[in-house]
Amino acid sequence: MRLLDAPPDDGHLLERLVSAVGAELTGCCVAGALAGPGGAVPVVRAVPGGADPAAAGALLDAVVTAVDGEPGSEPRGDLSTGPYADVSDELDSAGRPPGGALVVPVLVRGAVIGAIGVLVPGGGPVPPADAAFVEAVAVAAGGVIERSHAFAATLELLEDARRQGDLLDAISDAIVSCDADGVIVSWNSGAERLYGYSSGDAVGCDLLALLATACVADGVERSAAQMLRDVTTAGRWEGELRERRSDAAPLTVLSSVSALHAADDGGPAGYVFVNRDVTEQRRQEHEAAHDVLTGLPNRRRLVGRIRDAVERVRRGGGPMAVLFLDLDGFKPVNDRHGHAVGDELLIRIAGRLTGTVRSTDFVARLGGDEFVVVLEQFGGVERLMPVLRRILHAVEEPMELSTATVAVSTSIGVALAGDTDAPAELVVDPEDLVKAADEAMYRAKRRPGHVAFADPELDPHWSATEPTG
Repeated sequence: MRLLDAPPDDGHLLERLVSAVGAELTGCCVAGALAGPGGAVPVVRAVPGGADPAAAGALLDAVVTAVDGEPGSEPRGDLSTGPYADVSDELDSAGRPPGGALVVPVLVRGAVIGAIGVLVPGGGPVPPADAAFVEAVAVAAGGVIERSHAFAATLELLEDARRQGDLLDAISDAIVSCDADGVIVSWNSGAERLYGYSSGDAVGCDLLALLATACVADGVERSAAQMLRDVTTAGRWEGELRERRSDAAPLTVLSSVSALHAADDGGPAGYVFVNRDVTEQRRQEHEAAHDVLTGLPNRRRLVGRIRDAVERVRRGGGPMAVLFLDLDGFKPVNDRHGHAVGDELLIRIAGRLTGTVRSTDFVARLGGDEFVVVLEQFGGVERLMPVLRRILHAVEEPMELSTATVAVSTSIGVALAGDTDAPAELVVDPEDLVKAADEAMYRAKRRPGHVAFADPELDPHWSATEPTG
């Protein structure tokens, strides 16, 4: 356990306490010492009139010995096993005049920062009441010194923040610091511009609650509590935060979070967030990868997803399937009821498809009335049949739109990958898989069950599962 370095004011405090103890314990010698970077530092000794100076010197030596050592050393001798140590024998063995004596450590969070010693000249023991009094003074001294250290650290942080204020305000990024409990302690001009809260409004609030913060790292959403645990463990975290401005407008910010210097208990004293607004950038990226009408991923995003899925198949993740869907009967609906109804129909179909497959599956729109579904880890061809049937039924269910009730159906082409005995050797281009499923879809339009596989040998699997009669 480390000793705490004593700031200059600690010596003044201990000097006053030694004088007070000397005034209370009439006729006793009282001495004090503090732990310092180079060893114990004698602070003061109170020698009443008529007391033997040699005895008082011996007491001070004993106090210094008790505190001796660099900050970081453990309590010595009896100080490590009891609330105070009787040093009479030490004085006697040193040839000092006999007398009852004790040394009481001054502790801050279990570490020795100083000591107070008392000597009763003439050989009498230290009365229990006097010993209890000195012990109480030492405990009080430790508490006052601990609070003064904490206050000094706070003042230092505030002064650092004041000195850095002009620099932080000149930075366009939002720079926010909070204490270990997440309470905001600084809020620069960049944060005011980004979030719409003034420094006066923000300081003192819970940071994560104020901004409704959600965290995303490597595409995986995690709780704010988990993010802070990561910062505590690694000292730093980088990722995206989903937050809200004061006017409730959503924000996406790229955030770098660092832990402030460790507190005495090993945990961080607080956190510093450096946040950059990437809302517009992410919006543009989303639009570039998604269909404007339905919000589904577009071909560009689809190709990337298939490429990732193929790699998972190669690593033993099981087979994958690409389903190419083309709506049957969409053009008559569009021609009869107009493009607005047609668009409404496509939006409704997109919702039905995403609601039919698993959340881990992937649904994209290629344009017009064409959709693609990517399935992974479905357990083989036989397990695929119920999924195909659910998709067919979901699309065929009549829809009540704003101005009409309409019904369409779909034809599905299926291309599989990784269904061989050597998936690690799989080499396939995503566009080739989509093309194979597209070609199978045109065969499906001519089949009664409206499903066809890129490998025609698999078509009987679907025929065997079709309802009869």
